[in-house]
Amino acid sequence: MIKLSIKTKYKTLVFFSLFFISFFSAQTDSAPQITAVGEQAFCIGSPIDIVTDFTISDLDDTGVAVFYIQISSGYQINSDKLALPLSYSASIKQVWNDLEGKLILTPIGRTEISHSELKEAVEDVFFTTTATNVTQKKTFSLTIDDANYLPSTDHFYEFVSEEGITWTDAKNAAENRPLYYGRQGYLATLTSQEEADFAGKQASGSGWIGGNDIEEEGVWKWVTGPEAGTIFWNGKANGSSPAGKYAKWNNNEPNNAGQNEHYAHITDPSIGISGAWNDLPNGGGARGPYFPKGYIVEYGTPGDLPLNIVATTNIYIPQISSTTEAIICESGIATISATPSEGIILWFDAETGGMQLPSSGNSYTTPLLTSSKIYYAAVSVDGCSALERTAVNVTVNKRPVIRSIKDDLICSGSGDLMARTSAGEVNWYASETSMTSLYTGENFTTLPLTSTTSYYAEANIDGCISAKRTKVTVTVDATIPYFELEKETYVLCNDIGSVTLKTINFEGNYTYNWTKDTLPLSSNTSEINVNEVGRYKVKAVSKAGCESDEKIIIVRNSEIATITKENVIITENSSNNSIQIVPLNLGIGIYEFSIDEESGSYTTDVFFENLSPGIHTLFVADKGGCGIAEYRFSILEYPKFFSPNGDGVNDFWEINGYHKDFYTTSSISIYNRFGVLLFTIDEENRSWDGTYQGKELPSNSYWFSTILTDINGVSIEKIGYFSLLRK
Repeated sequence: MIKLSIKTKYKTLVFFSLFFISFFSAQTDSAPQITAVGEQAFCIGSPIDIVTDFTISDLDDTGVAVFYIQISSGYQINSDKLALPLSYSASIKQVWNDLEGKLILTPIGRTEISHSELKEAVEDVFFTTTATNVTQKKTFSLTIDDANYLPSTDHFYEFVSEEGITWTDAKNAAENRPLYYGRQGYLATLTSQEEADFAGKQASGSGWIGGNDIEEEGVWKWVTGPEAGTIFWNGKANGSSPAGKYAKWNNNEPNNAGQNEHYAHITDPSIGISGAWNDLPNGGGARGPYFPKGYIVEYGTPGDLPLNIVATTNIYIPQISSTTEAIICESGIATISATPSEGIILWFDAETGGMQLPSSGNSYTTPLLTSSKIYYAAVSVDGCSALERTAVNVTVNKRPVIRSIKDDLICSGSGDLMARTSAGEVNWYASETSMTSLYTGENFTTLPLTSTTSYYAEANIDGCISAKRTKVTVTVDATIPYFELEKETYVLCNDIGSVTLKTINFEGNYTYNWTKDTLPLSSNTSEINVNEVGRYKVKAVSKAGCESDEKIIIVRNSEIATITKENVIITENSSNNSIQIVPLNLGIGIYEFSIDEESGSYTTDVFFENLSPGIHTLFVADKGGCGIAEYRFSILEYPKFFSPNGDGVNDFWEINGYHKDFYTTSSISIYNRFGVLLFTIDEENRSWDGTYQGKELPSNSYWFSTILTDINGVSIEKIGYFSLLRK
């Protein structure tokens, strides 16, 4: 065993202590401290330095091998650019990355740019743009590292290029990358549009990010970093994000094509929406735009200590925060104004070019105007006059007029008035001079009125009112309409088809409301043609809307009578010949009767007496006018005696009332008391003269026999006797 003296041990302890201090000091590189100042108004069309002051310090270094300045927000690709003046071309190399909006500075002919030289160079870096519609604010991030910095999240991002890497390997690789100044890396979780756009611009091809739906199809979660377990999408392409969450899927994505696409990646820039996402299998797609090109690493979690390796500055376009326009009636002078976010307001007469107008402060007073005109205000800071101009309108309104009106006529209640204006709105007043508007609008419904009342309409467009008010009147006429009915009952004949119901003696120009069995009919005139029986009602309505009481009209059905031998009882050969009508089965009408006079007087009596022998006609008239039916009948009288003595009185025996043409069959024979046929009455021999075979027969009783059938089918068989008298 080797023994050391106390002195030797002490020297050895000092040696090892110095060795370890020296070793660990050599192994630990302090992070630099960067500050930048710059919050500047940008004058479109002019270059602008991105900082007004810049410092960098480092405990153990006096220079940097590379420095990055990026437009981290508001970047407009292919238009925006950062650059160093050409005076630095011999000592500092500058490379502009248009895809990322990043300027890279490296030394020429040496390994580092000194801090003092970097300060001078950064303070000379300037921004230009060719964009015509410049974003309102742009942020510049300045750092010594290639990782991209997003100020809104205070996180760093980098795209790691590794073709063909699977999503699972990319996740592991991201989490095992060296700490970024003490910050743990992970596959990026992009939770806002700004963050998604920022990361998307870095991906030069298909790049994996930290989301999948492997746990449950269609339920997309962030599975890396501090957002692990957070659902950001439900469903396929037609799905949605939960409230407060964000996703940026490409067109028609996600779609789980092949039923194995469960991993999120940023789509190749050549496909669809720039920086948007797609779902792919773990190994990605085949060679082509869906073949994995790498992955996006994000550095930053809650609780991370701030890093001062990045500083940010901003430029912005001063804005007009508000404007005050003006309205003139017919002609006049107006004052308009605009309020800038900073600086002063310049006034112009055109949107571009044109002439700058003399003005006082933020306001401008126009010359006399007789038509509308647009002026333009622009913010000016430090003499800049190239900022976007904002239109400020001076509207010159023509004095409006009331172009048309509509009065109203009412029976009672509220009136509905109308006034149309050439422009603007209509205000209604109770008088020509009233200051209080009753209503605004073209159609005005009044309060309930009991007498005729006038109102006044005034046109108004932005305070420019019509030269005079127009009177519009509600006339109250409470007169109840009066009319009478032509008839209260009408008959609809089966063989006619329709009947006209009429009102008469009306005292005004009314419209009429007709109903049938409570159902409204289309006619509104004083008469209506109907073809159905029923209970009809009619009421008149005046122009003012007053309504009469309803009147009832009955339309019943009827028809011409049908009369046969069964409907009559005839009594003949008597001292009081008669006919009695049996009204059963005549028809559905109401009938009245007349004998032998069609145009004579009719009666509802059904018994007619004292009829003379002969042919008679019974007329049956329908009281509803549906027609007159006829029934012909015969009254026969058989004489009791005759005296054929040549005195011209009762010289022949014949049946009174008998007419051969009325009977379809007839047989009339005369016999003596012994039954000997003495004579037959026929068409040629209509009476008997009391002879037989040329000889006069003596006074005696003789017999007759009749068999008759009349045109109505009535059969008569009668046997009787009479006396032959000779003196």
